[in-house]
Amino acid sequence: MAVPLPHALPAGAPMSALSNRNAVLVWAFLVAATLGSGWLAEHQGTVGHWTALFVMLVAYAKGRAVMMYFMEMHEAPFAWRLAFEIWGAVATAAIVGLWWFAGGA
Repeated sequence: MAVPLPHALPAGAPMSALSNRNAVLVWAFLVAATLGSGWLAEHQGTVGHWTALFVMLVAYAKGRAVMMYFMEMHEAPFAWRLAFEIWGAVATAAIVGLWWFAGGA
């Protein structure tokens, strides 16, 4: 059963140089944030007990970058973007709050 599928991009619609540059910049941010968080997690004495909070906030920033750029949430209708932003903020606040009340701070 062969079902023809449409192409992901219309014919003749390659990525522009600007979008390619943005992809590289977002990717570089994600790599730097991952390496920085990993280094900080191994060297907790640098920031002390605030390391967990910093790593959680970096995780939020990374998740937001992936959703906004690579999943193209920045082009989604306002209601979808608002729902995503609220979800990310509430989830991050809940995790940070639980960490705080558990004696992390």
